[in-house]
Amino acid sequence: MFLDFYKLREQPFRVTPNPRYLYFSPGHREALASLFYGSKRDEDFCRCSRRAGMGKTTLLYQLLQRWKGYVHSAFFFRRMCDSRELIRLSAGRLRS
Repeated sequence: MFLDFYKLREQPFRVTPNPRYLYFSPGHREALASLFYGSKRDEDFCRCSRRAGMGKTTLLYQLLQRWKGYVHSAFFFRRMCDSRELIRLSAGRLRS
């Protein structure tokens, strides 16, 4: 529907965010710079938290795209888990 009506070349709305369409507002630039800075300092964890729909996942995809071939990554989309479950999930991802 969108493709024909707006004469688009590809679907504008997908389940997985496309980092090509990230709008770099000043806040997005600052968040991405903070994630880069945290990684350069060998931080164990970096946290980026905002309301749903603010571009967090798209920022992470942008970051991973820049690091392609240099890092191994895993996404955990479960919001509610305790520290033991987080370690268990992490260990499971590391083995695969």
